[in-house]
Amino acid sequence: MSVSRRAFLASLGAGGAGVLAMPLVSDRGREALFAFQSTTGRRADRMAAAAPGIVRIDSNENPNGPGARVLEAMRAAFAEANRYPFKYEEDLRAAIAKTHGIKSENVLLSCGSGELLRVTVQALTNKERALVVGSPTFESSANFAKFLGTPVRAIPVDAKLRLDLAPMADASKGAGLVYVCNPNNPTASVHGKAAVQQFIEQVNKLSPETTVLVDEAYHEYVDDPSYATAVPLAMANPHVIVLRTMSKVFGMAGVRCGYAIGRPETLAKLGPWILDSGVNQLALAGAAVAVADAAHIADEQKKNREAKAFTRKFFEGAGFFVAPSDANFLMVDIKRDVKQFKSDALKKGVAVGRQFPPLNNHLRISVGTMAEMQKATESLKSLLA
Repeated sequence: MSVSRRAFLASLGAGGAGVLAMPLVSDRGREALFAFQSTTGRRADRMAAAAPGIVRIDSNENPNGPGARVLEAMRAAFAEANRYPFKYEEDLRAAIAKTHGIKSENVLLSCGSGELLRVTVQALTNKERALVVGSPTFESSANFAKFLGTPVRAIPVDAKLRLDLAPMADASKGAGLVYVCNPNNPTASVHGKAAVQQFIEQVNKLSPETTVLVDEAYHEYVDDPSYATAVPLAMANPHVIVLRTMSKVFGMAGVRCGYAIGRPETLAKLGPWILDSGVNQLALAGAAVAVADAAHIADEQKKNREAKAFTRKFFEGAGFFVAPSDANFLMVDIKRDVKQFKSDALKKGVAVGRQFPPLNNHLRISVGTMAEMQKATESLKSLLA
């Protein structure tokens, strides 16, 4: 039996819907996890975006939400809400393993991939073994490392807004962890299979004990034919971990589920830092269906591709440079300060991405539904004139 998102929420009642709608500190899609600097301002920013009538294209969320089959599985899981989720954990690990052609022992579940970003820093870095990141990139790992007192070596992106892999490899000497977001958030750039493999080989050569964490949150959105997942590398190399999330193409940012893929001995280093049974029954049940729902994934890819192309055409037609994108967002040089533009856009009813120094004039635009992008671009015309 099919069930709509509206019917699903209605079936929960006001109390259950409220639980699912509560803001979570660890919400990666809303990008509030461990934002130790300007925390109050960031939360206020998110609350402003959530106001009624606002077009929310600021946090790289999937505007369509989970598929019908996923919602059915989550609804059915309420019958097990009184039980600890051990069986559902095993079911999800098995579903993920089948999808990737690996074993369950190669999968570590977490409460969103944000938990794993924190855990890898805890487990693999210290004050003597630094974290290496691009700049800008997704900030969670670096923010938490700074909180712990771990040195952070930040390497600026190149002229094409891609992670600059050669100097990142050079900076890996003696480091505990190198974080590679591919595609990169916020620049939407991607590196192909050969480049990633060569980078990992170089890091292994220069710093044999350093682990490379490849964050593939936006994997399903990539169109670049040279790209491939790093999962096979993680299976062959104990110093490689691949990160995935259910928050993007699967539309499950609010229920919090992510996972790491690696060799058992590698994941064992992370295990002690993971919260036991940190993924709830609903997320586990929904994710087990979502990872194998190829038809829904293809539909989401198509919707994103079409709405993204429309948005690119609008900005380029208005005379602005739009960087290549292999994700569900665009990086646009709007030739003015993003912080002020963001504030002005909110007054027009559109929530856009925050400023990502040092790219202070580059605006990150998440891809919403086609209707949302049509409304947003029309509202932003006067600001961009």
